[in-house]
Amino acid sequence: MVLKKILVIDDDEDVRLILSDILRQAGYQVKTGKDVTAVYEIEKDPPALLLIDNWLEGKTGHDICWQLKQDPRTQNIPVILISATTKLDETARRCGADDYICKPFDLVDLVNKVRLTIRQ
Repeated sequence: MVLKKILVIDDDEDVRLILSDILRQAGYQVKTGKDVTAVYEIEKDPPALLLIDNWLEGKTGHDICWQLKQDPRTQNIPVILISATTKLDETARRCGADDYICKPFDLVDLVNKVRLTIRQ
């Protein structure tokens, strides 16, 4: 069985490790990155889902999401924004994200949102 791949981008190493562990335990293959460079060749090996922090050094997650959703090669990759920022729901809607997760997050809710988003 081929595991569905999730790309997790967060500049906080602890958050990347937690997300990776939880998602691997849930049965996903996980690749991680700490900044925008992790999406540079995303169209060559697209993940089943991109889980991206909204506040990254150099470029915001919502800017990255918006750019991916404008490109025909990447527009169908589901994106979930994750952040502790206020009004994340509005930010996610404006950039075309498929969903959002507020920090701090419940691990069960996170896995459920990931499963639902990948199935859509």
